Amino acid sequence: MIRALYRSFISVGIILSLMACQEHARAYLLRALDETPAKSLRSYQFDPLTPLVARVKPAPDFVVRFWGHADKAADYASYTPTDAELGMIGEYLSKLPSHIKTVLQDRLIAIYFIENLIGSGVTDYVLDEHRNIYIVMLFNPAALKTGLSAWMTSRDRSCFIENDPDVNLEINCGKLYTGFLYSLVHESAHAADYVDSYTPYIEEQIQLIKETKATRTLFTRNVWKSLYAPLAPFDFPDRRRLTFYGMGGGPKINIGDACSVYGQLAETPFASLYGSTSWAEDFADTVMFYHLTQVLGQPYEIRLTKKSGHVRVFEPMESSRVRERFPVMQSLY
Repeated sequence: MIRALYRSFISVGIILSLMACQEHARAYLLRALDETPAKSLRSYQFDPLTPLVARVKPAPDFVVRFWGHADKAADYASYTPTDAELGMIGEYLSKLPSHIKTVLQDRLIAIYFIENLIGSGVTDYVLDEHRNIYIVMLFNPAALKTGLSAWMTSRDRSCFIENDPDVNLEINCGKLYTGFLYSLVHESAHAADYVDSYTPYIEEQIQLIKETKATRTLFTRNVWKSLYAPLAPFDFPDRRRLTFYGMGGGPKINIGDACSVYGQLAETPFASLYGSTSWAEDFADTVMFYHLTQVLGQPYEIRLTKKSGHVRVFEPMESSRVRERFPVMQSLY
């Protein structure tokens, strides 16, 4: 997940006044980032030679405070995985696409687990004195303890109002993995996107920092016109009403309309409803579900059932539009 954090650094009024001059806006942002411990590499101990699993560390107080303030959450606290959980984390890290592992080896500062974190995880950038991008990843430890299918079901159900007991929504991703597989692959894809720009820019701050001029990449071409706006044929009617994890004011779509929503999704190149919300989440979820189905050999089925016995199953990774994007995924290996 990518959180929009402009307001943590720059007030809305200042943004509006500075956006007319990109150079001034960039300078102001860089000064603000330099003064924020969570965004500056000098605040961390970083050794690119350490194994990735050794970068699982207790979250420093300044990180917990930063994200608690950003998410308006007073109950965030560092979580220490058990030895068994560390074993799982190491196993899942070893399964990542080879290029993503290379990016993480070079740029991943640390992996933190935060109790009560909203969503599955967060990937954030950190800058050194030369404006090079490094990465920290925060994860919800509940994903370590929950099966992958149940975790994905909970995510998708969070965007529907549960007001029709006759309708049931389940996501089948097999029984071999926990929800942490989703968290790790999705957030690691964001890390690769921050560094290598598989999308034009993963968030507006990166557009300023990198002084990005590109408006499309191989992945976004013919699908997206801007960060949050797909091209008209793929901007399906219910897309802008999607919310997840209780954010954005909570769910706005009745569960009884879920079949229609997934039917709309099936006409797009997006691997998931969550992926349809921005090109950054589109890339991260496409990587995740490609990895799950094409590399790990697990299912990805969206199953809608009614007590009457009616069943509708959607398999996004079998869509010809989704499969047209597989060459970008394959390049990660």
